[in-house]
Amino acid sequence: MYQEFYGLREKPFALTPDPQYFFLSETHGTAIESLLYGIHQRMGFMVVTGDIGTGKTTLCRALL
Repeated sequence: MYQEFYGLREKPFALTPDPQYFFLSETHGTAIESLLYGIHQRMGFMVVTGDIGTGKTTLCRALL
């Protein structure tokens, strides 16, 4: 429905986040830097928290 009406190439509302559309905001950039630091320093467990829809899953997928 949306694809035809707006002339989109892909479905706009997928159930799983797509890292291809990840927008690196200042906050997300800080989170990625912190996660990379923790990984490189072998700091053990790290936790990503945030409200619903803030990009936690997309952030982790982009990191991978």
